Amino acid sequence: YQIQKPIIVQTSLDDDRPEWTQRTVFEKNGKVYFTGGFADGADYAVSIRCANAEALKSAVQAISQYIRAEFSEYVHGSNSAYREGIERYFSDGIAIFSENIHVQGIRQAGLYYEEMFSPALMQSTYNVFVKLEMSKADYLNAKAQVLKKLRDRFKNDGEIQAKDKAEKLLEDLKDDIKTQT
Repeated sequence: YQIQKPIIVQTSLDDDRPEWTQRTVFEKNGKVYFTGGFADGADYAVSIRCANAEALKSAVQAISQYIRAEFSEYVHGSNSAYREGIERYFSDGIAIFSENIHVQGIRQAGLYYEEMFSPALMQSTYNVFVKLEMSKADYLNAKAQVLKKLRDRFKNDGEIQAKDKAEKLLEDLKDDIKTQT
């Protein structure tokens, strides 16, 4: 039993990787950071691209989760006979627009890698972590882009309450953007 018993090699409590590798999204000094990691990659360059894709996914999710959170009160608070339809419509709209987010001003701000040798494979593998950064203003602009698209879609489809909510959030974001610049 002792020979076959799993051995704990490392935990998050004794992890000596940079602190940022343990956080998906965080703000610091007027910038927003998104991280991603990829473990046991056979090719170093491909592992970096995979970690970068994970970090970009974190950025898109942060933007779309913000939009979902802001609209959730409206969606769940509706006392309409069409509540299910609006909720489904809203969720579908978020999914479509989240996939089409155009993020500008994002750049790689950190890279951490570990080359590991696998005796079983007799080759090196790579654990790679990437940190992307963007200014808070660019982050707010990306959120505003999604809101504009949603507002326009709601307007075109006659969803007046949802359009009004999107316009209110857009105005709040514009105020935040002005304070960031």
